[in-house]
Amino acid sequence: MLGRLYSLATGRRSRWAVIVAWVAVAAALLPLHSKLQAEAEDESDTFLVRGSQSAEVDRLLDERFDFGSDVATVIVYDLPDGGDIFRYGERINEDARALCREGVLPDVRAVITPFELACGDISQSIGPETGPASTGLEGDAAITTVLTTSEDTERVVANVETIREVVAQGLEAEPELRAYVTGQGGFDADRARAVEGINETLMTITAILIITLLLAIYRSPVAAAVPLLVVGVAYFVAAGITWGLVSAGLTSISGQTTAILIVLMFGAGTDYCLLLVSRYREELAEGAPPAVAVERAARPAGATIVTSGSIVIAAMLALALADFNATREMGPILALGVAVTLLASLTLLPAVLAALGRWTFWLAPRARRERPGLWARAARLVQTRPVAVAAAVTAVLVAGCLGNLGGRETLTFADQFRGKQPDSVRGQEVIRAKFPPGRAAPLDLVLSQEISGPVISGLNELDELERVDWSAGSGALDEDPEVPIGELVLAEAHLRVDPLSDRARDQVPGIRAELDRLVDEARAGVTLDEEPVAALGGFAAESYDTAQAMRRDALIIVPVALLVILAIMFLVFRALITALYVVVTVILSFGCALGLSSLAFTHLLGQPASDPSLAIFAFIFLVGLGVDYNVFLLGRIREERERGLSASEAVGAGLRRTGGVITGAGLILAGTFGALMALELEALFQVGFAVALGLLIDTFLVRALLVPAIAVWLGDRAWRPTFSRFPAKAV
Repeated sequence: MLGRLYSLATGRRSRWAVIVAWVAVAAALLPLHSKLQAEAEDESDTFLVRGSQSAEVDRLLDERFDFGSDVATVIVYDLPDGGDIFRYGERINEDARALCREGVLPDVRAVITPFELACGDISQSIGPETGPASTGLEGDAAITTVLTTSEDTERVVANVETIREVVAQGLEAEPELRAYVTGQGGFDADRARAVEGINETLMTITAILIITLLLAIYRSPVAAAVPLLVVGVAYFVAAGITWGLVSAGLTSISGQTTAILIVLMFGAGTDYCLLLVSRYREELAEGAPPAVAVERAARPAGATIVTSGSIVIAAMLALALADFNATREMGPILALGVAVTLLASLTLLPAVLAALGRWTFWLAPRARRERPGLWARAARLVQTRPVAVAAAVTAVLVAGCLGNLGGRETLTFADQFRGKQPDSVRGQEVIRAKFPPGRAAPLDLVLSQEISGPVISGLNELDELERVDWSAGSGALDEDPEVPIGELVLAEAHLRVDPLSDRARDQVPGIRAELDRLVDEARAGVTLDEEPVAALGGFAAESYDTAQAMRRDALIIVPVALLVILAIMFLVFRALITALYVVVTVILSFGCALGLSSLAFTHLLGQPASDPSLAIFAFIFLVGLGVDYNVFLLGRIREERERGLSASEAVGAGLRRTGGVITGAGLILAGTFGALMALELEALFQVGFAVALGLLIDTFLVRALLVPAIAVWLGDRAWRPTFSRFPAKAV
């Protein structure tokens, strides 16, 4: 099958048909790229957990409460040097009235200051004495709340920009007064701004890195441009298909996913291209005509690329088993991107190489079959001292793994931004410093009306909660005869600790347990036709549900990914021992990278907290992509062995022939993931740092020394088919 595919891609006429078809599809789908970016900026449901209480509260607020979809944007006025904020009451009211003017905020529901209701109707909104979406007055600080009706991210960003402009104009005459725009609206707008243009930034950085490294490898502008062209075409095709899936409601997408899609496709895709181009260059050096050289190179390289791509696709699909939405949505989209890249590498790349012929290596020096130097010395080292090399590298990797023993906190919202803290974070700090802690982000409590009275009363006795308030307009008064049976009511619970902290997150299971007990007691005194609703959501609850989901997801995704990768390795090499030691070495590489990253974040970069998704993302990318490089190497070793070389000689020849190519591929992939470190979001910075470090460890230690040393030590024992006495076919 692959042979017919290569013949089609390299035929005298068919090559042009392949090129035109790919370019035409990419051009047709190109406009959808910007639409995909717009979709990715709306992350309202991205960081929720499927089936969790917090996700259920979010759904009930949207579907059962008129004000459930209201976005609360909070303006915090502060006198940093102290003073009486009451003297600035008219200034605060004037800002509110300006926001109420027709056309300023098209979807405004209400604007409330500590001194007046500037406009709107709050009878069906969160009341003026509850939650962050409320007004407040605390000596030298005051809070104004702006309620708007649209959750659309683009609309929220526009509203927050308008609010900030109005407030900034008002402050020009009051130099002592400071104001910050925060709350849900401020948070969403600042995060949207942080991911705005993220794709263009990553594509620019990635393109520069790839061109620079490929020029260093081939010293030919044409050879450097070809992989970038092929992967670029594949990316725009994948982006267009992804937008179609998103618009059809089959999946959702976030800025985090689009960012990783770019680095994965450009990194892995360039590696696949590099492998085929290098084999093509070898065949040209043997004197084969270009079309013949492409087809000869494509057969061994193509089989290796298919194996490597299949492993990465399988690893990415394992993410679809997650309960955490951000993880689950990422898996199929990344798998689709790698599949499109794989297809382009097997069709478009051979067609372009066949069309260019020897012009591919224009200005490049003549290739040599053997490259003595670093890789020749590495080959001699692993051939003469395999046990010592394997032991030394393993000791280094295990030492790095010890860095995981230190515990790390979870990133708070304030920690998510690198560099200068945005307005929303600074405003939140003022609220936490000058108002009761729970005011920053109260817990949302949705209850069936019939049991709400005794449950709220009972929760008010909890030591962890400062108070639990009814939400105005929800009908949440047990003596209210107007509320029909079966209605839901909303209350807000204010924690005594910082609701954005790990301590608050850890209090959630205890509060939920007490909630369940109170519900059981309350339902004993009333007749109910159906199971009562009692669910706790809000920021701290979402953080707890996320942490629990991450643990559950890891217990499922990690073993499934490992088993699938092992199965693919065994099916390809028909050697269980080889599959096992390759996977074990890559796991060691992952552990070392994560441990060293943890130490670097804590002691060098001043960031002792980590994103909860870091470990699982680093695992999937490092194990999936790390096995890739070992497939490249082992495929060549087996090829040399079947040409008649001894086991030790085959390892040496395979390492010498692939050392430069795979090292270049590792540097390119590490560089593309390292591009994530240029972004403003700490979570993506950490993923980029850890994966880039792990790929460098895998490139220079695991693949260059450990795997070849183990292969020499095991000899032909590693290649024996486990369930058959017949020799396995080469990759």
